[in-house]
Amino acid sequence: MISLSKNTVSATAAANTTVGTLTLLDSTGAARQANWSLTPEAANYFVPSGGVLSTLRASIPAGFYFIKVRANAMNVALKEKARFVIQVS
Repeated sequence: MISLSKNTVSATAAANTTVGTLTLLDSTGAARQANWSLTPEAANYFVPSGGVLSTLRASIPAGFYFIKVRANAMNVALKEKARFVIQVS
């Protein structure tokens, strides 16, 4: 399971502003380190790095952005996908 700690960001936020923290949980509920990627549609606005979802550029137009996140766990066989809605206001 993948969770995102926060899903809102200001439309006037600077590039590299943190949106929220991504966490990959295994079947026991333990957090796992992972490599993160996004679908191409979200890549124009957001970027995952080290478990943090950030804005890729400044001044993202206000609205709702549907993103698909992929996690590939390190050192264990665990892959997950999740969809989130990011609100830019």
